[in-house]
Amino acid sequence: MAKNDKILIDGIIDERIELKLPSNKRDEVFEYFSFEQILKDYDLTQDEIISGSVDGALDGGIDGFFIFVNGHLLSDLDRFNWPKSGSILEVWIITCKHHDTFRQSPLDNLAASLIELFDLSIENSQLKGEYSETILEQRTNFKHAYKKVSPRLSEFKTRFCYASRGNYDEIGDSIWARANQIEQMANDYFGNCNSKFLFFGSTELIELHRKKPNFSIELPFLDDLSRGQTYILLVKLNDYFSFISDNGKLKRYLFDSNVRDFMGLNSVNEDIKNTLLNDNSPDFWWLNNGVTILATDASIVGQSIQIQDIQIVNGLQTSESIFRYFSEGGLDVNNRSVLVKVIVSKNSENRDEIIRATNNQTKVELYSLHATDKIQRDIEEALKMKDFFYERRANFYKNQGIQADKMVTPLYMASGFISLILKSPEQASNLKSKFMRNEMSYNTVFSQFTDLQVWSQIAYIMKTTDKFLESKRPNSNNVSEKFLKFRRQYVSFITVSKLLGNFDFNLYDLIKLDLTRFTLEELEHSWLLLKDLFPAQNSKQKLKKSVFLELCKKLEISDNIKGYDRIAHNSGFNNQPTLTAEFIDKVEALLPKESWKKRVYYSIAYKLDCPVQSVFSAVHTLVKTGRRTRPIEK
Repeated sequence: MAKNDKILIDGIIDERIELKLPSNKRDEVFEYFSFEQILKDYDLTQDEIISGSVDGALDGGIDGFFIFVNGHLLSDLDRFNWPKSGSILEVWIITCKHHDTFRQSPLDNLAASLIELFDLSIENSQLKGEYSETILEQRTNFKHAYKKVSPRLSEFKTRFCYASRGNYDEIGDSIWARANQIEQMANDYFGNCNSKFLFFGSTELIELHRKKPNFSIELPFLDDLSRGQTYILLVKLNDYFSFISDNGKLKRYLFDSNVRDFMGLNSVNEDIKNTLLNDNSPDFWWLNNGVTILATDASIVGQSIQIQDIQIVNGLQTSESIFRYFSEGGLDVNNRSVLVKVIVSKNSENRDEIIRATNNQTKVELYSLHATDKIQRDIEEALKMKDFFYERRANFYKNQGIQADKMVTPLYMASGFISLILKSPEQASNLKSKFMRNEMSYNTVFSQFTDLQVWSQIAYIMKTTDKFLESKRPNSNNVSEKFLKFRRQYVSFITVSKLLGNFDFNLYDLIKLDLTRFTLEELEHSWLLLKDLFPAQNSKQKLKKSVFLELCKKLEISDNIKGYDRIAHNSGFNNQPTLTAEFIDKVEALLPKESWKKRVYYSIAYKLDCPVQSVFSAVHTLVKTGRRTRPIEK
């Protein structure tokens, strides 16, 4: 190890502590940094990294548990696109210790846990060891994935990693012996398993940190046709493979993160594979639609094009098929070509429209394209005006080096909306990304009729609450985000309700709230009311709604806070009435004959005894079907 690498690591960690990425706790920052670097080739978002973090009480010596199928993170069984053939399953088990040496005890703990965690014949309820809910959930995902892809499994890899600030060259023989034992353990449990144990010290982590995504790449071509700043190119398959890969790894950061689902070897991709395998087939570009690249600049010099700020927005199936073919040793003796279209545009709306249009040609789930919705672009602009950066496109601002405490994600903002506007903090605390897949749920939260001013208010309230809760989090190995996730909604909701004197405050009440009143002192008062109600850190339980309502009932009396009945009978999304023709007719009958202001929605909601978001959705349907003209948005 270079003598100063440990000093460099400490400097990076100090900087990230200041940015609270992901918190201000040194061991957690080092852990997150290690995950980020070790899994760099997968281009994971902050939410994805946190989803694989299982550190905490009863973690079995495991800090990170990540599952990949064909290079894509498995975090939600319901929304995952399972390949139909040719599956590659990878499991990464990571242990991180902010020690300045590599020690044996972490591997002893890991080995003891894996003896039963990797025995998939044992049900979770029958495990002898005691494990946290997050460990058991990831084990369930792993077991499901292993069974799901086993009939078409072409490769299974297990990677065990130990990251510290230590010196790789000083790892003791006993530690290597235990690492080899863990490797063999995986091979014993799973036939034909490619198992490796990897150590990452300060030098190795620094080397990974210095490896930056390159969004400006030169692409050789055979022939070209251009008009203005649009280029149609014929590119040799081998050259395209080099363009999208680096040391045998696919450059996933080149692909738009919102539409990057590789469908596996379905019928279309099977045809692509067979074309590549057949040396006597017609030229590849005759049979394939090709690839579309978005860029902010491009210039041709000789037989190469230099492309700036690359995003491959269409042709993922083609690209991954080509990558897999050549990375597995495939040859192209006939020098066949792929068609590449390069479109230069700096206009964000035009770029989003191109992304949506090009991906309408392929089956891509609706939730993958929400980033291009007008409402998402509007929220991004509204938040930017208040110095918040909205990651509607995964890693867009992260790659620009924006501070973590200034970035918010759609899921983060949706949870705040559900808590503060839909009055369901318990549902907001458990929100998962699959809610974006439900059109009714998505439209309820991200309605074009919602006043955009509310989003910056929600962002400020949530981020200020997070800052406060960081000071209350005990010094333990619990991951910051999980501590915050199960507390921020309740603390912020109680604080806002106290400031407004009403649990049933509406959207405009929140917009008009003077945020200078939303202070750390007010949050402290709410925390004192709530802190003893939360389950212990190592508990699998979450705050029960009945316990929370009991507190609200007391506050109704002691602090004269109105609107208790609303939250007592509220069930978040579950109380949204179906948009039946009868319900839409009732809304239409109560609307003014001419144009109207948005405040009228609240009076209609009161008369129909329904959430105001249901009225928004009904009006949207009326406008969309031409029964009413678009209202004046004030």
